[in-house]
Amino acid sequence: MTAHTSGNQNELALQATQTHENNTYGINTGRLDNKAWLQQGWQLFKQAPFSLFVLMLSPLIIEGIIQLLPAQLIPDPLLAAPMSIMLSKWIMVPVIGATWLCIHNLATKGKVWSFSAISNASWGKFLLISPLLLLPFLSQLLFSWVLLGSNGVDLLLFQKLIDISAHTLGLLFSSAVPFIMLFLFVAPLMLIAKRTFKQSMATTFSIVSAQPSAFAMLAALNTLVIYFAPHTFGLSVLLACPVLACIHYGAVKPHLAHK
Repeated sequence: MTAHTSGNQNELALQATQTHENNTYGINTGRLDNKAWLQQGWQLFKQAPFSLFVLMLSPLIIEGIIQLLPAQLIPDPLLAAPMSIMLSKWIMVPVIGATWLCIHNLATKGKVWSFSAISNASWGKFLLISPLLLLPFLSQLLFSWVLLGSNGVDLLLFQKLIDISAHTLGLLFSSAVPFIMLFLFVAPLMLIAKRTFKQSMATTFSIVSAQPSAFAMLAALNTLVIYFAPHTFGLSVLLACPVLACIHYGAVKPHLAHK
């Protein structure tokens, strides 16, 4: 009788634990507390804040180096500038993918840096759709042309300095947010969960439809961080990106199981 009662208690405890996890990550539940993604992201960030800062700084450094290389190799600035910009944006696609893999490694194995986590990922299909992930930059380019005409194109594509306010520059940068949010979960879903691009987009829409207010809050946070970058000399991005990346991971984590 005692053993039977103890067994029942263990089953109830297990069910309670599973229910708590499901409620926390929004699995099999109708609603998710809007603060849940924030709390999960903050808890993950606290595990390795310094390593995460270095991790999220590395794409900016790599992008800057790539943008300098064509200028040294191609004497014509009319060719060097756009080539360097487009090349750096394309290279950023796998680089950002690698940051997702490192964050996943932190969440599952307790450390950020892992060459095996990056090398063992399913890169083939992801790299094939990488040109599509240039749409956030192309949307910035289109918005800058609509807002500023040829001066906007000169600024973003040819790296020419123009007279522009921090407010206008913030609007240009944050105009990419709709496409950023649209493709936000493509990298982890394709690289970690090994899904196709179509399946990744379907999962993204299911996340949005299940938790629209939480996703809208996440989009607003990204917009504010990017908008204030020109006002803070980039500090808003440098300081907030590691935490935001962890919040993004918390949002997609329940969907990273292999299918």
